[in-house]
Amino acid sequence: MLKVGMIKKGVITLLVLGTVLVLAGWRYGTLQTNGSDSREAETALRSLLIISDQTPGTLDKLVVKWQGDWIPNHADPADMAAQLVDQLDLPTASKLVENGHTLYRSVGDHEDLKIRLNMMERQAGQWYVVVQLESSDKGREQLVQLHKLCAEQLHSIGVQAQWNIAVQRSLQAKESVDQLMKQTEASLTGKVSMQAKERYTDATTVAVSYEAPDLPLMVQSGEHQVQMQMAVHEDREHQDKHITLGFPLITIEY
Repeated sequence: MLKVGMIKKGVITLLVLGTVLVLAGWRYGTLQTNGSDSREAETALRSLLIISDQTPGTLDKLVVKWQGDWIPNHADPADMAAQLVDQLDLPTASKLVENGHTLYRSVGDHEDLKIRLNMMERQAGQWYVVVQLESSDKGREQLVQLHKLCAEQLHSIGVQAQWNIAVQRSLQAKESVDQLMKQTEASLTGKVSMQAKERYTDATTVAVSYEAPDLPLMVQSGEHQVQMQMAVHEDREHQDKHITLGFPLITIEY
């Protein structure tokens, strides 16, 4: 029987691994999208949402993250932060210093949609920009439209940005996490060609990474090309289960 601390550590380790891989950058698969083309970005996102809709449960959380390097080239980072804040309709960005690095941050809450902007100085003359869009099912269409705007704005100012998506659904189910994972895999197999490549399990969680070459986003994970990651997690405190999908990896908590 695994202790709670060990279980949490395992889940956090998997989450951190996914985040590191995404921050390291990912390449596109066979349905290639041009990150600066808002129409292609919208088409790719909608195609992934259609797949996520095939999983059971109620949509609780939809998160899209845009992130990438930005080199000022004599531009003022404060002005750039102000421009992004204006385009995304966010509050004025706060200037902070964390671990000796300058950071511009703004968080906005627009009814069913939350937006977070972070511009972080990684080293002299090099910044990292992250825009996170988060919504429930009600804010889904608004998120898609802002996703298109990010595709336009980030590339127009020279941010080498890529994006990823995570979807979390909740449900009441008598099946174990392993049984629920197998059922969900079976339902998705008819919609997308997928092959399991990596697997993680503990007392309350099953997580699997898949090669699915028809999907638009891809990351190299060890010797495998991964386009999708799925986790089924039992929340014993609230007595329900979560199914989380990440394209190409999960970068949110279960």
